[in-house]
Amino acid sequence: MKKLRTWREYLIKRLAADRGRASGYLQAALKDYQNHGDAAVFLLALQTVVESQGGISEIAKQIDINPETLSEMLVSEVLPPIGTLTTVLNALGCQISIQSIDTKNADIETVPKDSFIAPIEGANANIENEPKGKPISAIRPMS
Repeated sequence: MKKLRTWREYLIKRLAADRGRASGYLQAALKDYQNHGDAAVFLLALQTVVESQGGISEIAKQIDINPETLSEMLVSEVLPPIGTLTTVLNALGCQISIQSIDTKNADIETVPKDSFIAPIEGANANIENEPKGKPISAIRPMS
């Protein structure tokens, strides 16, 4: 049995063995982002799952982007556009899901600083103009 040297190596090995565990790990990181607004923490979790599923080169090949572009996105401190995030998550066997919240118990006034909420009028469906940092609700394994 190979002895692992770091927590990260152990985590990557565990996430590689179980995609459900990987999506749960991303879900926990997303919840942390929603509570504290630190996109870098979510992106580090995403980078860990990418590494567990073949690495940056393999995932970049699957989604047809330059590995350097994917790498830069994963070390950023700002969430990528929702379309890009969805593409990466799909390559990992995950998808984004929206859920309603209990507004009576939710702290609606607290929105992470780097999140974006578009007004209904004038909302632009053009993904090229999509702001970075949109809040998202849930990450689930694709069925």
